[in-house]
Amino acid sequence: MNVRAEFRLLVLFNALLIPAAMFVSTYDMRLLPPELQAWIASRGAVLATPLQSIGAMVSFVAFVALCIGLLGLLAFQRWARWLTLVATIAVYLPIPLSSTVVLSGFAYTMDSVAAILWGVLLAAAYWSPVAAEFERGTRRVAPY
Repeated sequence: MNVRAEFRLLVLFNALLIPAAMFVSTYDMRLLPPELQAWIASRGAVLATPLQSIGAMVSFVAFVALCIGLLGLLAFQRWARWLTLVATIAVYLPIPLSSTVVLSGFAYTMDSVAAILWGVLLAAAYWSPVAAEFERGTRRVAPY
């Protein structure tokens, strides 16, 4: 298998892993100890501050940019590397504004693996043999 195909497989695997990790972290309440389940249930609805709302909007826009960048990475577009790098930074900037997050060990593991793989993909796009694929002419004309 060549580096293009391997990189695309990693991008596709990550594209499947991220929503799976998000799903598990949202619905993993039964995996938490009863004390934490009771604490989360006792909190009820927590109102967001205006700063948290702005952070949520920034995160949403960055997530959309990440999805677009992911498609660009699959097509080896030169702009996709910068878009995904900037969007990744933008996703992490509002995290200090968020409230307490409680995850089970399984959800934390999935989130960590997805984040590590995303970092590997970004690093590979800049500093590996696949980086040359992004430097080549990205406009390819289909032969007739």
